[in-house]
Amino acid sequence: MMKRTFTILAAASVLLCSCKDDRFNYDYKDKTGLLSLDGFSLSIDSEVLTKATSEASGDYVLTLLSSDGEQVWTKTWSEFKAELAASHEKGIYLTAGNYTMDVRSVSGTLPAAAFEAPVYGAAKPFAIEVGKTTELGVITCKLLQCAVQVRYNADFLGMVTGDGTCSVEVASGSPLDYALSYNGGTPTCDLRTGYFAVNNGANTSMGITFKGSIEGKNQKMKTSITGIKPQELHVVTIMKKLDETGNASFVIVIDDLIADAELVNDVRGNEEGDGNDPQAPAGDGGIELVSTCSYDISAPVVVPAEGSFPFTMKAVIPNGARKFTVDIASTNEDFIGSVQLVGGTTLDLIFPSDAALGVFSIVPFPHGEELLNKTEIDFDLSGAQGPLLAFPGTHTFTMNVVDAKGCRKSIDVSLTVR
Repeated sequence: MMKRTFTILAAASVLLCSCKDDRFNYDYKDKTGLLSLDGFSLSIDSEVLTKATSEASGDYVLTLLSSDGEQVWTKTWSEFKAELAASHEKGIYLTAGNYTMDVRSVSGTLPAAAFEAPVYGAAKPFAIEVGKTTELGVITCKLLQCAVQVRYNADFLGMVTGDGTCSVEVASGSPLDYALSYNGGTPTCDLRTGYFAVNNGANTSMGITFKGSIEGKNQKMKTSITGIKPQELHVVTIMKKLDETGNASFVIVIDDLIADAELVNDVRGNEEGDGNDPQAPAGDGGIELVSTCSYDISAPVVVPAEGSFPFTMKAVIPNGARKFTVDIASTNEDFIGSVQLVGGTTLDLIFPSDAALGVFSIVPFPHGEELLNKTEIDFDLSGAQGPLLAFPGTHTFTMNVVDAKGCRKSIDVSLTVR
């Protein structure tokens, strides 16, 4: 994992001044103060790569901004050092007010996406007071982008039968394409690091799309993740996955973001990328969800505030279950927050992640590998009554089933708490 940190040290000494000090000769009528830059230095901490600290290159850009964002001056680091060496004042006289010192490793606008183009920066606000000296103190520049690398495990590369591409996009319309070259049966991949501007604060999302020839078929996998932040390196790994019937697919794993949890995106698609197998049989294979209690599960069911809640049903899957997931939605944000804290809003019932096990304490879905290939799966959700009563609103559980022949069906079950 590659990381660089750039640090600006402003180790200026305290400059005491008065109206009688001939070195400064402040003119109070001009309402000025001194920004002390004595001892100011700019350095690069490259500990991860070289275990050493060195001086920054001369093309780093320093920009002084007024409180309204207007540029007072801008200089490269080399220009700044030359002017500072020629000055006996070791500082800059400024009209009293609020300012910001902005430092960037490059000039101009932050690129939306680029390979091997990290941009580091920091902004330090400060105030100038009449007749006084202000010191900048310490400014630490950090990576302004998120960084992404794409990798493939050996088993997946063994499935490759042609060229492919993994496309990563953070800012809409500005993707980076990481090429996977078939290379005559010895696949090679693009190992460069891509850098992406974080364009929407805490709501920034990243889209990941793989397209390529896998086992003689053009296939596509697409997913997205949220909560992207600057100063992070995400390693996207595409790897082979075998289910219990021996069918091969692949999954995307994102290190340092979701703790290697698999994103549920089995791929048997074509170049158009709908994620479905064009050879899959038509119809739903007779998959259905049947109520085995007095409630009509085709309509929202009101959870009683008092008394028992016998709420049972049966999933009927004539060809046997190959995949069974549940997507959770709700009109109550607190409920979604609670579910996310204990495992997330998408559950794989057959191959649940360790994190997802916490959700089953709220809604007791059957789960485990014993569900694989079963033609009937019994659900007893009576125990959900107590936990759900704490969350008024309508909670929808979408049952997504894929059978052994590739037939699919999604069925909603809604519970309302008043």
